[in-house]
Amino acid sequence: MAHTVLWRIIFISCLIPLISSRDCKWLHPKQEYLSKQILQTFNQMSSLELSFGICPQNVTELPNIDDLYNITQVEEAATTVREVFNQTIWFYKKHHTDLQCQEKAWERLQALLHYVKNLLDDCIPEDAENSELTHKVSDYFNILEKNPSQCVRNMVHINIKKHLQLASQLSSRVRRRHLLK
Repeated sequence: MAHTVLWRIIFISCLIPLISSRDCKWLHPKQEYLSKQILQTFNQMSSLELSFGICPQNVTELPNIDDLYNITQVEEAATTVREVFNQTIWFYKKHHTDLQCQEKAWERLQALLHYVKNLLDDCIPEDAENSELTHKVSDYFNILEKNPSQCVRNMVHINIKKHLQLASQLSSRVRRRHLLK
C-alpha cells in the first residue's frame, strides 16, 4: 500500500511541470507572431534622430544585463520577458511624449505588451518573484531619470529595442525547446 502511494506521488510530481507548461499559452508556437508584431510596432513608434551628440561619459555606460537572457527554464524566461515588458510600458508611459513617439503606434505597442503579459501570467506561479532580475531591469530603465538629456533618451530607446529583441529571441528559444520535449 505504501509502495503504491509513493509511486502515485512520484508520478503526480512528474506530471505537474507538464501540466503547468501546457497551460502556458505563451509557449504555443502560434504566439511567435506576437514577438514580430511587438518589434514592428516599436519601430513604427519612434521617429528619433539617432544623433547622440556628446553624452556625458558616466551616463553612456549602461549596465550590461544581456546575461538575463541566458535562461532555459520556462518560469525564469517568462519572468524575464514579463519584467522587460513591464519596464518598457513604465518607461514609455512616462516618456513617450518627450520621445515624440507616434501615438497610435504607442497605443498598439502597449496593447500588445499587455496581451503578452497576460499570456505570461499562466506560465509563472503566483508566488514566483525574482527580485534580482526586477532590480537589474528597473535600474537599467531608471537611468533616464538621472539624466534626461536627448542623448540619453536616444541611447535608452535604442537599448530598449535591443532588449525587446533579446526577449523575443528568448521567447522563440523557449518555445522551440518546449516543442522538442
